[in-house]
Amino acid sequence: MSGFVALIMAASSLGWGALALRLAGGFGGLAWRERMAWSFGLGMGVLGWLGFFAALSGHPDPIFFTLIVAAGLPGLYWLHQSDISPEPFTLWTWMMLALGTVVLAGDLIEGLAPPTDADSLAYHFAIPRRILQDHHLIFVPRAADGAIPLLQQMTYLAALALGGEQAMTLWCGLSGWAAVLLTYATARRHLSRDWSLTAALAVATLPAFLYGAGSGQVETRMATFVTIAVIAVMDCRRQGGLGLAVIAGLAVGFSMASKYPGLLVALLCGLALLAQRGGLVRASVLTVVACTAGLQWYAWNWWNIGDPVFPMLYGIIPYPADAPWNALQNAAFKEWATEVESPMSRGILDILVYPLRVTFLPPAALDSGRTGLGVLPILLLPFAMAGAWRNRNHSIVRNWLVAAFICLGFYLLWSVFGASQRIRHYLPFMPLVIVGLLAAALQTKSRLPLMVAVAATLLLQSVAQLMFVRNAAAHILSRESRMEYLERNVGLAFAVTWANANLPDTAKIMINARQWLYLLDRPTLFVTKVQAAEVEVRPDNADVSIFWRQMRRHEITHAILPNADLSLRTSDQDPLYLLMAGVVATGCGRIVETLTGPDAVISRTMGNRGDRMVHVPVVELVPTGCPLE
Repeated sequence: MSGFVALIMAASSLGWGALALRLAGGFGGLAWRERMAWSFGLGMGVLGWLGFFAALSGHPDPIFFTLIVAAGLPGLYWLHQSDISPEPFTLWTWMMLALGTVVLAGDLIEGLAPPTDADSLAYHFAIPRRILQDHHLIFVPRAADGAIPLLQQMTYLAALALGGEQAMTLWCGLSGWAAVLLTYATARRHLSRDWSLTAALAVATLPAFLYGAGSGQVETRMATFVTIAVIAVMDCRRQGGLGLAVIAGLAVGFSMASKYPGLLVALLCGLALLAQRGGLVRASVLTVVACTAGLQWYAWNWWNIGDPVFPMLYGIIPYPADAPWNALQNAAFKEWATEVESPMSRGILDILVYPLRVTFLPPAALDSGRTGLGVLPILLLPFAMAGAWRNRNHSIVRNWLVAAFICLGFYLLWSVFGASQRIRHYLPFMPLVIVGLLAAALQTKSRLPLMVAVAATLLLQSVAQLMFVRNAAAHILSRESRMEYLERNVGLAFAVTWANANLPDTAKIMINARQWLYLLDRPTLFVTKVQAAEVEVRPDNADVSIFWRQMRRHEITHAILPNADLSLRTSDQDPLYLLMAGVVATGCGRIVETLTGPDAVISRTMGNRGDRMVHVPVVELVPTGCPLE
């Protein structure tokens, strides 16, 4: 059933996308492979767009999503005609197809296993699950991973509603390959089939892609929207009419609705259109369509907290008096964002050497050592520069200057103003980067060094895929239960097992372990010193009575706090633990259980786990007779 749901959603995406292309008049100038790839990508965006309104109307249920998915299937009619011309298979063709099969199988194997990625458990999957439980769209007033654009998560919601957890994870594994198919289709404009397959596999085996394609990470799917948007803007230079501007607007809007950096994509695509002949009309069309396709999440944020890009405009525009955010929280968030998300300086030299540094000397905080963009772009660059210079007057080179403007413009703007320096934020541009660099590099006279560099990189990255997926494969081949697998791979998940089995259905649990949000069956509230102020646990807040009132306002009944020694009240303790120790000391809370289990896993890929045992107290709030009440 779960596999069928993922496949029927893929078919529906193709249908919805084909319908969008047909209505925009975009079929004429596209080869069959591009029609398929563009339809899949745009259709995913349409599913997510419709999912927002399903949740907003209070109908995030299987019947409603069945109707949405079924309504897209008739659009497949527009894809039945093709101009496929058979080509003989070479040895390299077979090798690339075999490698692609292995990599795709790895992503699907990951989809058959329970989710373990921390970001997916914290919000990519947790928010859709909560929407499904609450039967309506929710607003999570948490900076960076709560009040954000959630277009792609609405497709996860559809899969979860229709087929459960495994359908959702399989859909992630399948939908992540939209960018791979699009890379191949785009490369075929300029390259042979073998080199186009090489480009597609180069993208599919990028470390950041391997990490994100089978999980809920949005960058791999956002790459589809960005690539369509940029190619459509490029094609506007040589084709008349407004159809491509409409398609670019849809793709730009879906990028905006996927992640905040999509706003920069919209700006740059609009500027690129304005620079063309007749660009004002086309840019206006792009703007209207993009706003229709992508502004709903910004409107939802504004409706709930007054800030469409929460909390970026705090202090600039007024917030409601009861908004769970304040000046102290905003200052704490900015300090955290600078220290954790942007630890590197932003000087001119730093921006220039950033690709080299995060590839060869990666700061641990940015995870680029294991989820980076690999060495292939750097290896291709000198060949590409030589090839582009050699053919600098060719019309194709001039046309790709549009893509270069958008890609480099995003890199510079995000390097200076971006909220995070994690390298995965550049992943949406990698299909364009790989295709552009490879097409230019192949114009050089000597291809042997290039072929050796590409082959070695693909081999190395494919080995990394096998290592990455072996943990999930071992689970599928064993008799290990879902929770046994989760306890082995998710930090301190033994506490989740206990809570789901022992806490009453009426419980609402306060936690500070974000990876538990999806796994806990009871309602939860995640508290953090920097990202949320529903319950303020910053170091400057030492008032136990305020802490108590905020917990009671949110109907908290229990708290599960890893590594908390609630018998101590020392200044070096975590502020949350210090406040909870005060609650216990006043008799307003009691420890009902102290759980003991292994410390968080060090590496899921390598199977490394520390030997240290961790104590996790479970506190029950006791309002009766509480002096804080």
